[in-house]
Amino acid sequence: MRVLAIISNVFLLIVVVLLIVDSGWPYELIYQLMLLVFFAAPIISIFALVQSNLAKSESWLGLFMQRKKLEEKEKLRNLQK
Repeated sequence: MRVLAIISNVFLLIVVVLLIVDSGWPYELIYQLMLLVFFAAPIISIFALVQSNLAKSESWLGLFMQRKKLEEKEKLRNLQK
């Protein structure tokens, strides 16, 4: 499912780039803001998907995130006792 989300976000970026190449950068501010959102949304989404994948990997960042998660679980268990 994650791979499908990344592929669809990359596809959206390609479509936006092709749209700009075909019709040029818009002059009105509202259309410029719309295009910026169309650029930012898939980039942020791809970044989040890759980061969540890193959390499950054996990289230093993934291991750090797993350790923090386990520490928080341990704190919750101690509070419940």
